[in-house]
Amino acid sequence: MLQHGLERLLTMTFMVIFILVVLLVVLRYVFNSTIVGGNEATVMLFIWTTALGAAVDVARGKHIIVDAFINYLSASARRWLDMVNLAIIGVLNAYLLKYGIEWLSSVGGSEHPVLHIPEAVVEIALPVGCGITILFCITRIVSILTAKPVAAE
Repeated sequence: MLQHGLERLLTMTFMVIFILVVLLVVLRYVFNSTIVGGNEATVMLFIWTTALGAAVDVARGKHIIVDAFINYLSASARRWLDMVNLAIIGVLNAYLLKYGIEWLSSVGGSEHPVLHIPEAVVEIALPVGCGITILFCITRIVSILTAKPVAAE
């Protein structure tokens, strides 16, 4: 449910980014004008899509993986290797979450000079994305552990 909600949010955000970029290009090169803060808003939205998109890819099982050699392993070996991989991703994101919160507390109080919104609105994307990724890692590990083992190959 969370994954599908995030997918919809990401799709809408990418549509907004696309429309905003096209609008900014047309305004700049056709009308020699711009939307004040348009480029900054695009970058901010892109940061959020990166943080949330990484979490969704972990939930889908589509995170960065090179499976050329893994495909030659037995199903049970792949299962255990997948759990180890998810555990490593979870631990990495736990460290990023910890340091992201520390970073946010030290630099998150300033205001964006053009859009006049707190920088923390964008900077919190890292801890939020890491927290959701950890949640998806845990749920995928639990689902692997509770799934019926595949018959021996």
